[in-house]
Amino acid sequence: MKSAILFLLLFVTAPNRVVVTTYYIVRHAEKLNATADTPLSVTGQKRALALREYLKNKGIDSIFTSSFLRTEQTAQPLATLLRKKVWRHIGSTENLIIDLKKISDKEILVVGHSNTVPDIVKGLSGKTVPAIEENDFDNMYIVRVKTSPGTVPIRTMTRVTYGALSP
Repeated sequence: MKSAILFLLLFVTAPNRVVVTTYYIVRHAEKLNATADTPLSVTGQKRALALREYLKNKGIDSIFTSSFLRTEQTAQPLATLLRKKVWRHIGSTENLIIDLKKISDKEILVVGHSNTVPDIVKGLSGKTVPAIEENDFDNMYIVRVKTSPGTVPIRTMTRVTYGALSP
């Protein structure tokens, strides 16, 4: 009898399970110079450590970066601390968004660029964010997608800052 009641409870409540996927989206930290695949500057390395501190207890499951060194270096301190692989996404921003939308019930860090972060945020949340200025490195966009069977996903976006304030 107990097993029948337990089965019935699981059967009735399982379809109503709310799934929350959270994306933490940042631009890479400060770069050393304007060359195509420049590493981080000393200031950028400090920001990467600040990102690690901000996210270390958030339960990050996956980390995605572009194929550029500065994005990987921004994510690496957190990846090292959490023993997570950094997935370098090679391809278009649109394909990255498609891949990210396939992930469910996870906490995900995405490190992009001033010209890709707004598109990623819009693609995941439906919300438009302002263009990112050349000297703007301290913004983080947190996109939460709540889904449950038979309902339209609820998408929210919050902007926070981390590390030293950008000039």
